[in-house]
Amino acid sequence: MSERTEEDILRPEHPRPDWYREDWRNLNGTWRFAFDPGYQGEHNRWYRPENDFAFEQRIQVPFPWESALSGLARKDYLGAGWYRRALTVPADWAGQRIWLNFGAVDWHARVWLNGRPIGEHHGGYTPFALELTSHVRPGETAELVVRAYDVADATTLLGKQVPRWYNHSSGIWQTVWLEATGAAKLVSARITPDVPGKRAVVAISVDAAAAGRYRLRRTSPNGSFALAEHYLELPVGRSELNQEIPIENPTLWSPEHPHLYDLTLELLDERGAAVDRVETYVGMRSISTGRWDGREYEYVLLNGEPIYLRGALDQAFNPEGIHTYPSDAAIRADLQLARDAGLNMLRCHIKINEPRYYYWADKLGVLIMYDIPSPNVDTPEMRRNWEATFRAAVERDFNHPAVFAWVLFNETWGLDQHRHADSQDWLAAEYRKAKALDPTRLVEDNSVCLYDHTETDLNSWHYYINDYAQTRAHVEEVVRETFPGSTFNYVGGKYRQGTRPLLNSEYGGISAGHGDADTSWAVKYHTSELRRHDKICGYIFTELTDVEWEHNGIVNYDRRAKEWGYDAFVDGMSLRDVFGADVVGVDCPPCQTVRPGAALQLPLFVSNFGSRALAGASVRWQLSLLDRFGNRSTRDEGRIAVTPRHYGVTDCGALDLTLPTETGLGILALRLVASDGATVARNYVNFDLFDEANPVVPVERTANGYVLRFRPDDYAEMTWSAWPARPNPHKFARTGAGEVSYRVALPGALNLAEMRGLRVLFEASARAGQGKVDWKERARRTDYPQTEAGRAWPSELTVRLNGRTIAQVTLPDDPADARGVLSHHLGSDPGSHGYLQNLAVPEDILPAIRAEAARDGALTVSFAVDSGGFALYGARVGAYPVAPTLVVE
Repeated sequence: MSERTEEDILRPEHPRPDWYREDWRNLNGTWRFAFDPGYQGEHNRWYRPENDFAFEQRIQVPFPWESALSGLARKDYLGAGWYRRALTVPADWAGQRIWLNFGAVDWHARVWLNGRPIGEHHGGYTPFALELTSHVRPGETAELVVRAYDVADATTLLGKQVPRWYNHSSGIWQTVWLEATGAAKLVSARITPDVPGKRAVVAISVDAAAAGRYRLRRTSPNGSFALAEHYLELPVGRSELNQEIPIENPTLWSPEHPHLYDLTLELLDERGAAVDRVETYVGMRSISTGRWDGREYEYVLLNGEPIYLRGALDQAFNPEGIHTYPSDAAIRADLQLARDAGLNMLRCHIKINEPRYYYWADKLGVLIMYDIPSPNVDTPEMRRNWEATFRAAVERDFNHPAVFAWVLFNETWGLDQHRHADSQDWLAAEYRKAKALDPTRLVEDNSVCLYDHTETDLNSWHYYINDYAQTRAHVEEVVRETFPGSTFNYVGGKYRQGTRPLLNSEYGGISAGHGDADTSWAVKYHTSELRRHDKICGYIFTELTDVEWEHNGIVNYDRRAKEWGYDAFVDGMSLRDVFGADVVGVDCPPCQTVRPGAALQLPLFVSNFGSRALAGASVRWQLSLLDRFGNRSTRDEGRIAVTPRHYGVTDCGALDLTLPTETGLGILALRLVASDGATVARNYVNFDLFDEANPVVPVERTANGYVLRFRPDDYAEMTWSAWPARPNPHKFARTGAGEVSYRVALPGALNLAEMRGLRVLFEASARAGQGKVDWKERARRTDYPQTEAGRAWPSELTVRLNGRTIAQVTLPDDPADARGVLSHHLGSDPGSHGYLQNLAVPEDILPAIRAEAARDGALTVSFAVDSGGFALYGARVGAYPVAPTLVVE
């Protein structure tokens, strides 16, 4: 097998930037491969160099064989897979110890070199290293064979690699590499920041093949702290050493300022020659929980001050590599996506991710809640697997300052005996062991949806509700039932609430089974409801990206952006305002039907968890009306001075509001403005101004003529099929090609001779529908997926009056997002909306139209598309309170 250049190697970057050696060689790339469904490989000794006939396929390491990037994309296979390649140890590594490193192999690996077994490993998420020094000499080429075996046994840690969730990732799925060290190897360095003590405590593990006197040198490439050296007498085998690094006036790590100190550790022999050298880094920060400002409940404290955890669930799957990212840039982009959305935290969900994920979290300032993958059955074997995996995860990733909490189990998965006391006690004991293993971080026993905590540092809960009133009631119930001694959310008996921080660790209106529906509406009101309560210390929105058939992410599975539509109501508003550290809100529904002219009192609140206190701030409000002709105008505005409590939620009194007296869509836009004039938060709510007792009349006399309205379902002729079967009086919608016509009667009082002009006013969209989800496997399809930035399904619409073409219009898409507020409010095709059209009838056909109108007493309006479909919206759905209308002037 020919050697590859560094440019050709897949995932060429060093896999451990937190533990970097200069002498390393990447073994990623093309390996020979064979599936072994009959488990004959070991019987037939495929590991021997002469038995290479079986390896007829090629696979790209480090991608699991189920992934497209592996070159195999074999998603239907669980079992044994064999890997083979030649490796050459660099000649200039002579006299050194040689190490073969695997980032992760799922689930069990056996390894041979030149036909001789050199080691094996159980555990699909954790690394292992094998020494090759006695098996191959520098300059020599050897034959490496790896047998990976994974049948997704229920006792192993699967996370979401189970049939009811996502595609599995089998075999080698992280980088394989060679390293060279001297006679003594720096195995690990556990770095504990001590912020009050202005130091970092380093527990170093060394493995020596030869006893002797060594020097340990500690340096900082950027000069953050002084050089220090210590003489050591090392025996053969493992030795544990403790060092202290004084750091005067430390710059603390936080999401806003993710400062890292470079650190280099070197082992030298007595003559000063290098034995081993590792580059790493230190993040100085503290994580704890505690009360604040006299409150009876606790917050999560970062560096001694409350931090509001604004997170998203990150499944950390990729459409090309499944469990493996296609590139280091892709990892960085996912972490940057969270920052760009206004989040400061991710819950990496029941997956032990590759080290570069945590590295980029350290660099970019993203706090990480670290979920241990869940098994599916509670047996002694499961518990052994779980304990070994957890310890290995802590050992590998202890030094990442971004990691602030360990989550031992998710939603009681694998704890199928948890209704019994012995299982509950085992979990509580594991919590205590985890605290002893890592006292520097928070530990959660079980991220619960069944209200079954035992002992935990975080009192978390999950919910998925797609209704505002139910959401509001649920969140208030959780807050009300959270107090010391309460059994709510705990298994009861000896396990009850204390004052631990209350955290929502999963929520959403659109859950896994809802298909590709719009999330913009739900995430805004859900997040606002959570931010109303001072007792809640944070949230985790489900989720960062779509995953395979689950479509509730901030972006699509392939990371294309989604549109949210908030800026249609407040200039500049985006998802960053929803997820911001500081929030302004109104305690009322996101939209409510209110009689025009009604007087309301709307309670305002401010949640101030940003880095600065907002003393001297104000809430600027503006009331606008989008009227029944699609025109928007400001009707009232004002300013309310507020003094928010820093690190808390402040009720700011009620805003007295008198709504416009006309039918339409009301918009109350809010901006939280700091004392220096900077806008720090935006929000809005809507009002469906409609009076059931006095609806908009079909015929309206105006100062300039008449307005003639018709209902989308009241068509005279239609050439489409009858799909959808259920009638909708507020909307006409069909896929494909066709034409629909409406006959509009003219009022007898209309003087056609005085008709100066005629306009057709309507809201319409294309109707691509299910075509939008063509590539998303196993999707529960929805007819109106959330709008995707840069991807549209247009239709060419022809509008005719009495058979004469008056306009041809391109309808860019069939969008669904927050702009479709009326569709959300009515519950009809949530978020669906269109584009407002105001088409003037050409003057050259007006005489003929007048004559036909005088003869027939009516006009016929027709809408036709050749493909792509068409939707026509009534006044109670879509983005505009506009019925399809003929305006006679």
